[in-house]
This record gives sequence, C-alpha cells and structure tokens, in this order.
Amino acid sequence: MRHHASISEAWRQQRLVVQLVAPGTGGVRDYLECLQRQWQSMGITSHVIALSPGDARQQSLGDRLQVLVEAHRQPCSLVLHFSGYGFEQRGLCFWLVREIENARKLLGENLRLVTMFHELFASGPPWGSAFWLSRVQASIASRIARASDGLWTNTELHGHWLRKQVGEEVPIQVQPVFSTVGEPDAVPDTNVRAPRVAVFGSQSTRHRALARLPPLAAHLRSAGITEVVEVGSGAAYPWHERSLKMRFLGRLETSELRSVLESSAYGLLDYPPQYLGKSTVFAAYAAHGCVSLNTADTARDTDGLKQGLHFVMLKSEPSIPKDFLARRAVADAGRAWYSRHSLALQAQTFAESCGVTNIACVDHA
Repeated sequence: MRHHASISEAWRQQRLVVQLVAPGTGGVRDYLECLQRQWQSMGITSHVIALSPGDARQQSLGDRLQVLVEAHRQPCSLVLHFSGYGFEQRGLCFWLVREIENARKLLGENLRLVTMFHELFASGPPWGSAFWLSRVQASIASRIARASDGLWTNTELHGHWLRKQVGEEVPIQVQPVFSTVGEPDAVPDTNVRAPRVAVFGSQSTRHRALARLPPLAAHLRSAGITEVVEVGSGAAYPWHERSLKMRFLGRLETSELRSVLESSAYGLLDYPPQYLGKSTVFAAYAAHGCVSLNTADTARDTDGLKQGLHFVMLKSEPSIPKDFLARRAVADAGRAWYSRHSLALQAQTFAESCGVTNIACVDHA
C-alpha cells in the first residue's frame, strides 16, 4: 500500500482542529482516534470534545470552542462525527442541532464545521420503532448537513441523500471507512494462510453473521474450510454445527487480532453490500488480505465494489474460491480497492477540508 510520508514540516496548521463525538466507546470513537493519531504523525494537532446533553448543560459547545479559539488565537475547524444513536438513545438529538446552530452564531467566521456522517437515520418495517422515528431523525441529519461547510460520509447512497439536502454548493466527500485495526504494508500470500474463517467485531455483529452460517456450512467444507475463529468481547456464539470446528478467542489486543486476520484465508460478515463502505470489519478484511464471505442478501453493487470480484456473497455465489490463485485474485482486488482510501490518504483530504494548509506531500511505496 502507498502512504503519505509523515513529514510534519509539510503542513502549516493555520486553524485549530477540534473533533466532536458522543461519549463512550465504539466504532465511531475508534475512527476518530485513528484519524487523530494519523494527523499527529503528520504534525497536525487536534483536540477532542465528547459531548452529552448533560455536558452541554454544564458548558455549551459554543463556549467550549470559544475558550479554545481564544487560548490558541486561531479560528476553529470542528469535525462532527455524527451518528444519531450515539448522541441520543432514540437518535432524536435535537439538543445537538441547537448546540451546533448556537455555536455558529457565537463564533461566526471563526468556526468552520465539517460533518462526518457515519450514519444518517434508521429505517425498518412498520412494526419497528425505527420506522416511526426515521422521518424525525432524517430532519435532524438534514439540519446538521445544512449547517455544515463541508460534508463527509462513507457510502454513495448516503452521499446522494446529502446532496439533495444541501444542493451543489457544499462540498461532499464520499470515502469508505478505513480499517481501525491497522493497515499492513504487506500481507502473507493466500497459499500460506490457514483454511479458516475469522469473524470479529461487536458481539451483535459477530452473532448476526454466525447465525446465518450453519445452512451454508456445506459450501465452506467444499472449499476446504475446516474452522471458524470468533474474536471479540462479550459472549461466544452458541455454535452447534458439528461439521465445522469453532474456536472463541475472546477479546484480543490489536496486534493479536491482526495476526489472526493475516493468517486466515477468509473473513466473515453479514452486511448489506450497498453499505459495505461503512463497515470497519470489511475494511479490516480487505486491508489484511482476507477473502470476505458475506452472509447478507444480495443487493446492487456500489462504492466501487463488485460482488464476486472484491468479496463473495455466500447465498448467491456459493462457489467459494478454493485454490490459492482464485483466493489471491479476490484478496488482491480487495486490497487494491482499499488502498484508494487508506487512512493516510483520508487524513490528508480531511485536513484540507478543515482548512489546514498542505505545502508539500511526499508519497512512498
């Protein structure tokens, strides 16, 4: 993979960069921290504000930013990491909209808002709460988009929706998420990897994929797959399919997880293909050279991904690549797709969206 050289003198930080996120842990916080570390390696300093409704009552977002602007004597670029359910239990974070709009009034030209939409709004069948909350959540996302100077998101579908909200004047970057567990420069070839499937992520993410796997076990066995390895915190999935061995490794350190991925021929997930761009699990499989096996239902290709070329849909394409040359083709295609939006590339473009000046940038292989 190609990375931008970490040359701090290549950047002139003329604006204060602040990232705004909901309190707690999870994929959005992991994304923020990866971005912050990458910026630091490039000589860009950024601050983090984790804000809840209670925090905002104690001190408003505008006042918090005003303190930083006055202390650093620089205008502020605020990167909002938006996921409605992170900021409010039902995603109805009207308080966040008010905080953003009031901060804009208070700081005026000293504030530039760049919003990264990790999610837009929920959807679902009429018998679920998401169906009834969807329209209100969408109005919140639309108000935040219209209050922003620049927009980021992770799928073309999200990008199309955002464009309808803000028109043609506001710049929108659509960048599939990067791996939050690392990006190896080189990975072991497929011919030296164990014939096993690795699955990691949150407990619900893992279990959703594993629940759909037993009916497809014969397809895995026909490809020479003998074992499934589950990695992550929480409980192990109650596995009853005796034709495939199951190992639960629990929560691992990042270096240990990377070792599991780099030594496994396949990675498992259950994710609609049209939304793979926002899956950090899929990003990790692609970056580490695993052939991704997807148990979700087939849907149209998007975000530069093609079923059968970059990943395998188990339900519609049960012919899993068996020999190492066929596996290598899928793994290499996945890594090539991923390299076009790696963490280093996205961090540079994100910094430019924030108004941080790029003087020079050096690539190395």
